[in-house]
Amino acid sequence: MAGSSVQRVDLSQVAARFPRDSALIRRLMLRDETFRGICEEYVLAKASLSWFETQPNADSRPEVADFRSLIPSLELEIEQFLRQAR
Repeated sequence: MAGSSVQRVDLSQVAARFPRDSALIRRLMLRDETFRGICEEYVLAKASLSWFETQPNADSRPEVADFRSLIPSLELEIEQFLRQAR
């Protein structure tokens, strides 16, 4: 089942944010369920933010601020995970 989860996650956003670690990201996605979950949350948060930002009432949507604060915290989690795995 882990293989299908890996296939569903578009690693390009994570790899674009951490280009130096793209090979390590791929390995961790295959091996570590916790890391994979963080990456899935990151990709989903980025997609959700993009969607909410396109809505006509984006300025008044609390979700925009929520996702804008969530994304950096997920990036920090990914960065810490990568640092430990190096």
